[in-house]
Amino acid sequence: MEIITAPSPVLTKVSSPITNIDLKTFRLGKQLISSLTDKGVGLAAPQIGKNKTVFIIRLPQQEAQLFINPAITGHSKKKQYSLLLEGANHHQEDYQPQPFLEGCLSLPHLYGTVKRWAKIEACWFNNKGRKVKKTLNGLEAIIFQHELDHLKGLLFPQRVKKEGGQFFQEKNGQLEKISHQEANF
Repeated sequence: MEIITAPSPVLTKVSSPITNIDLKTFRLGKQLISSLTDKGVGLAAPQIGKNKTVFIIRLPQQEAQLFINPAITGHSKKKQYSLLLEGANHHQEDYQPQPFLEGCLSLPHLYGTVKRWAKIEACWFNNKGRKVKKTLNGLEAIIFQHELDHLKGLLFPQRVKKEGGQFFQEKNGQLEKISHQEANF
């Protein structure tokens, strides 16, 4: 299925909870998995036009996980900007951690800094219909929060603007800082 892009109203509508986990729910999960491009690490049902509380996360070198009726039940003390630490040489004197930039398949070429909890307690139903409770950290926690926002009808630029974060736009393969006014979606 094609991924829906902003400003489609389906992306800003609150999704309905799944009341009966059945074959239809699992088919929706398979549609999400087949729709997720190589650039993405997560995809929520509204992004393929279904306002249901389902999303998937596919971490690098792992299979996609299905999250049905996901919720955050606890979290670290305060939200913060995450730093990109992978591949960095931390021993150099001039090393400066870079802010982690969130992007979204429904907002191609737009990125921004978003405050997220670094650690969350979460629960959901998995691809077997079983309830799961787990502590999520780092990238997995960030993706979970981003996809959960989709189910609430929120897009990451709304958080960037509210928090006074920074926007970047990809132009000719390079990221350029842009103003809040330029970040149209």
